[in-house]
Amino acid sequence: MATFNRSPNDIPKWKLAREGIQLLINNKASDAEALFKEYPDSIHLYAGYSFAIFMDAITTLEDDKLTTALSALKETERRCYSDNGWMKVMKSKVFGAETSLSDTEYLEHQIILADAQVCMAILIFLQQDVSGMFKGGWILRKSWKIYQHTYNTIRSLYKEIVGELPDAAIQNIAPLNERDEEEDVENVEKQWEYLYQGAPPQSPPSNGKPCDIDKETITRLMGAISFGYGLFHLGVSLLPPSLLRVTSFLGFGGNRNLGISNLMYSREGSDMHAPLATLALLWYHTIVRPFYALDGSNVRAGVEAAMQLLDESQKEYRDSALFLFFLGRIHRLNSNIPEALNAFQASVENSIQREIKMLSLHEVGWCYLIQLDYRSAELTFEKLRVASRWSREFYTYLSIICAGACNSIKNVNTLSQMKTVYENSPKLNQLGMFLSKRFALCPTADKTKLNDRTFWIFLIYDILYLWNALPSCTFDNIRRIISDCENVTVEPMLGLALLIRGTCHCILKEYEVGIECLRQCLEIRKELPHNADDAHVSAFAQYELGHILMKKLGKKKEGKAMLADVERYKDYDFEQRLNVRVHSLIKLS
Repeated sequence: MATFNRSPNDIPKWKLAREGIQLLINNKASDAEALFKEYPDSIHLYAGYSFAIFMDAITTLEDDKLTTALSALKETERRCYSDNGWMKVMKSKVFGAETSLSDTEYLEHQIILADAQVCMAILIFLQQDVSGMFKGGWILRKSWKIYQHTYNTIRSLYKEIVGELPDAAIQNIAPLNERDEEEDVENVEKQWEYLYQGAPPQSPPSNGKPCDIDKETITRLMGAISFGYGLFHLGVSLLPPSLLRVTSFLGFGGNRNLGISNLMYSREGSDMHAPLATLALLWYHTIVRPFYALDGSNVRAGVEAAMQLLDESQKEYRDSALFLFFLGRIHRLNSNIPEALNAFQASVENSIQREIKMLSLHEVGWCYLIQLDYRSAELTFEKLRVASRWSREFYTYLSIICAGACNSIKNVNTLSQMKTVYENSPKLNQLGMFLSKRFALCPTADKTKLNDRTFWIFLIYDILYLWNALPSCTFDNIRRIISDCENVTVEPMLGLALLIRGTCHCILKEYEVGIECLRQCLEIRKELPHNADDAHVSAFAQYELGHILMKKLGKKKEGKAMLADVERYKDYDFEQRLNVRVHSLIKLS
């Protein structure tokens, strides 16, 4: 493990925190950890450490790492509160003691506090239970209040010290609940008047002394607050409508464009938030946009922006396993699968972290699926099944359906065991519900279906569709999929072949044929209940039809009516994700 022989006064701690994040990104996790732990009393270094653990936890989703990350973030929150607590301020006011924080430090602590609370909320949301949703929402509300007040404070100081505001900060904060906001501002102003006489409502506490913030510092703070403020807006804007109602009730909302512009500004900053902002933008453009189909079947919509981010980061992160991973994602979205495989393999080789290796190997398996290379996909997912701690059942399912597509089903016993496990599981998350339904579909006693590779191939097409991976297939493979759909003899779910075929025709811009297939799909399923186990086939066909009518054929009224009808379907696979798509499409129209 590396050691760092520096005097604490040599380099500002915020610079060391950025150096730690850079070491982490550049495949030097042990060096980063050593640097973070070298100054245990520094809030900047401890915050960098807790954010590094958080990134590790959400990459693996392993229970022990999620617990460790939550504990570290709570400790970061505790330190921020203790350094800037009410009692400490009152002691300063009553006894004349010096406060331990300067104006700059106060604002830095507020930013770190809000950042930590957002990360905590994300970890709590991952629990995917009702109590977690409300607890996470309440923590988000707390962080929102801190962001909102601190952002306004820094904007005010920036305008006073520097002059013209940066583009990302020009937009005014637009609260959802104006009355609630007016009351909050009034209460905050009263607090500040009581605790800090003579200080303006949007200034940090200074005990009557002149503000100690210079031009360079306020510029750095503007970049730092823009990261969390932007990430908050972006994250909340991606919540499904059901959760947006909760956030609206709690008094906050999200603006996607505002979030992106703030992250773009933050990445030009000088502290640890800058590289984190770049990672957040790459994550949004290469994973979130295609995964949630925010741009429909146009999975390449974020590629240009992502490529520019990578090009601008080449000097600092050329060999970073994480950046090679994102390069692979860009190639995959461009349907350049050979180059994607090269990038993911390089990421596996460069990374010393097991988590990044697993992430890139996961993408290797998906590249083989997109190529319809079922044998290579099976071997990759089997490796992941053995090595994975959190998603073994998912990789078991993927390896089984790939084996079936190769006419080499040899895991019938494993399949039977998985069916039994899911039949007896009382509480399942979204992925668990998906796997439960799919394992129930898989034949164990029916030898005809068991040995019919077409049956298994359509389970692969089902997953390629739901993960929005069909648009990454080459046109030759899209034609091959259409041919399979036209000649299907047995399908796992009624109408699945028509949904897949209709989507593929639309990818090829053959909209009239695609629309006809989607209408046929809805027609043959019209007598089925809206909460059937395979109701996602109807719901997604309805969405695809509405999307094409609205965006491609200009039939907005009919398309909107089709999208509104999606609400009829309940409890289907990835319901919340589809609701995000529908909500975004209607909002943009």
